Amino acid sequence: TFYMKFSGREHVLTPHQIGFIPPGISHEFGCNGSALTLNIPAEMIKSTDLLFLTEHCVLEINEKLEPLVSLIKQEVESSGSHHSNSLRYLFYYLYDKFVEQYRMPSLQYMHENYADEINIAQLAAMENYNISYYTSWFKKKTGCIPSDYLKMVRIEKAKEILATSRYRIIDVAMQVGYSNSSSFTRAFHAMEGITPNQYRRQAMEAKTRTGTRNE
Repeated sequence: TFYMKFSGREHVLTPHQIGFIPPGISHEFGCNGSALTLNIPAEMIKSTDLLFLTEHCVLEINEKLEPLVSLIKQEVESSGSHHSNSLRYLFYYLYDKFVEQYRMPSLQYMHENYADEINIAQLAAMENYNISYYTSWFKKKTGCIPSDYLKMVRIEKAKEILATSRYRIIDVAMQVGYSNSSSFTRAFHAMEGITPNQYRRQAMEAKTRTGTRNE
């Protein structure tokens, strides 16, 4: 068995479970046998999911996940301490499986329809609550109001597009639900502290440095 402790809570995992320890938090862990631990870069964890991963930090390895876990183990053994894009992709797939089971219907809707116009009334209806109760309930669950959460989802998606494409800023804005580049840039800067163009430049520079190291 494997134990992990953080934020005053201790979790004991069996060999058929996976645990998640949030980034940047003081913690303890140990194992009475052998265990695979992966140090995941903090930027790979979406801010919109961090609360859920912290609250629901243990995942059962079911029949669907067993092959994926085996692939991750094989990749770790073959790549060792070297950077592995395959391992990164496998983690993202596992990550999606980890969080999707804890998303409420309204959250899942935002993640799937972030580019559309979404109003709080339709979100509240999905959870069978009135708007007032839904807003307070949502904030208890996520730490923010629905509109702020939707903004985080949109900006996270925009970061993915900016880092992997050459789309114009207005095109990126339209793809994530903004009608013009100025409102998108303001929202992006408020959340990330830099403009979309600056973020893209930094992402490209980081990719270049990684490529140089791998060579």
